[in-house]
Amino acid sequence: MDPTGVEAAAQRFRRTGRIDPASEAVRPEVLASWLRAVDARVRLDSVEACYVGHEPGRSAVAEADEVFGAFFALTPRPRCSVALVDHDGVVRVRHDGDPALAALLDGVLFTPGFRYAETDVATTAAALLPGAAAVVRVDGPEHLHPELTWLSEAAARVHRDDGAPPDAVVVLRHAAHADDTTTALAGLLADRVAQAVADRAHRRGLLVHRGFAAARDAGAEWVLATDGDVLLTCPGVRRLGHDDQRALADLTLAAAVLGEADAGDQHVDLPSGHCAGLAVEPVTDSGVVVGCVVAGGPIDHATRASVPEAVRRQGSHVAPTTRRDYAADLRGGDHSARLHAEARMRANRELLSPYLRARHEVAAAVGRRRHQLLIGEAGVGKQTLVVGQFRRAHPSAMVHVVDCSRIGDSTGGPDPLDRVAREPGDRPRLLVLRQMNLLSPVAARRLDESLRTLVAMPDPLVVAGCIDTASADATRPYGLLLRHFHETVRVPALRYRADELGDIAMSILHGLAGGRSLTLSMQVVRVLEGYAWPGNVRELEDVLRYVVARKPVGVIQAPDLPPSCFAHRAPRMSMLEAAQCDVIIQALYEARGNRYKAAEMLGIARSSLYRKIDAFGISYIG
Repeated sequence: MDPTGVEAAAQRFRRTGRIDPASEAVRPEVLASWLRAVDARVRLDSVEACYVGHEPGRSAVAEADEVFGAFFALTPRPRCSVALVDHDGVVRVRHDGDPALAALLDGVLFTPGFRYAETDVATTAAALLPGAAAVVRVDGPEHLHPELTWLSEAAARVHRDDGAPPDAVVVLRHAAHADDTTTALAGLLADRVAQAVADRAHRRGLLVHRGFAAARDAGAEWVLATDGDVLLTCPGVRRLGHDDQRALADLTLAAAVLGEADAGDQHVDLPSGHCAGLAVEPVTDSGVVVGCVVAGGPIDHATRASVPEAVRRQGSHVAPTTRRDYAADLRGGDHSARLHAEARMRANRELLSPYLRARHEVAAAVGRRRHQLLIGEAGVGKQTLVVGQFRRAHPSAMVHVVDCSRIGDSTGGPDPLDRVAREPGDRPRLLVLRQMNLLSPVAARRLDESLRTLVAMPDPLVVAGCIDTASADATRPYGLLLRHFHETVRVPALRYRADELGDIAMSILHGLAGGRSLTLSMQVVRVLEGYAWPGNVRELEDVLRYVVARKPVGVIQAPDLPPSCFAHRAPRMSMLEAAQCDVIIQALYEARGNRYKAAEMLGIARSSLYRKIDAFGISYIG
């Protein structure tokens, strides 16, 4: 490369948008990238990399992190940085060997979570990779953006194991320190990451099998293990009834999908009436939960028989007719008694945190590839919940969202699911049917015919339907489609999730802030918790969007909120709220007003109990 000739050509191109045809200093692929950047109207006065969020669960992220870490551990102070950039140009991993270079990269926003595509910052090595050889290098002035002319980089392709477009390993140096080893190093690290990705499925399957064998050797009567795709069961499980087997399988698959590393011991009441004591052990690979092993067996019949039927039924929240001694099982030293006490705590926790139960049900259905119908108020996040759990189970998944309100009534019109049917089935697929309650009779029949074809395919996709609670009526046209769904999940309204509202708001705010420093004051969190949220999560997003538009950085205070958040609302207590209130009052009576003990009996955090006491207006009990 002729640095002087390239620099002169770049300066002229920035001024005029053209280059001297006779100039041979600029490589054709670099010039083509410059032209694409001009067509995309990339701003050259400042770096406009867009923050899109960091997704550590992407295909090669864990492997790249491990390979890069090993390289820097064995190489003393290399004067370079190494990054993984996905096919969308988003930086996913970056390791640094030179603090000064790291500071320069931070200054131009080449950091995890920021999109560094050609349409954002013009020419980069990763942007040239799709149409080039295995390794591409871009040096100094070949970067059209003036703030990147100090950078020298080489990118090498990493093929993904999920069929998606390849990622890229990028080695970055200061142009003053660039040499031919940059290209060789990029190719070497890319090969190592690709090999680690190729070995991942075998390695994780082996880890799950080892965990399964260890639980069998430990003498557990029932053992199940899964990596999310394959479910292993021992003979003891296969001798159980079909409903009991399914309940245990759902528990195992949900634990694998949710990736809960602290599930621990659980007490489960099976559909047959048997009580099971189970230990849930996550299977991890490089710190990432890749599956789980569930081991245990039935609890002694004599112990189980002494438990009242209302308590033994899983999910039963009916309060006993007499005052219940919540602390009796906690005082006892018997292991089975403690398990029963824990079961009561979980039942109360499910009552006080209904979203937790919905999340587990969706995760179990996703793990078993079962079609599910989600019912909830408008704006509660039905689509977000099912898509999030599906992507968590299958990071490479393809998600298709169909708005049922747009399906026409013309019988001769195009197949509403034609595009979905034509997609290749080499990756897990999820079809989300939004606003099913708005289907007309003709549109429902057309959609039913299309669904029958899709679900009968050799490699069928998973279907999730969304219905608003206000329109939940099987006599409506969408009732024709109900036969396609195996499960029904009720997603609670936002007003029943006051304990999580602060975290939900911060998560939404993080996505809206675009990398800017924005936080919520505790006063704002209290205001949000006291509002009824008739529009649910969608309304919360609108409120935070309003706030961000007026206060782009800093700590959000109560005066920054729109006036609607302070409107006085005294909604009539629902049946769920009444049940929650009754359980809390009874626990406080049993604990003689001791809120610490009451929270322990209910299996929830003290802060959650305090907020619910305030929300329900419960007076002091002692």
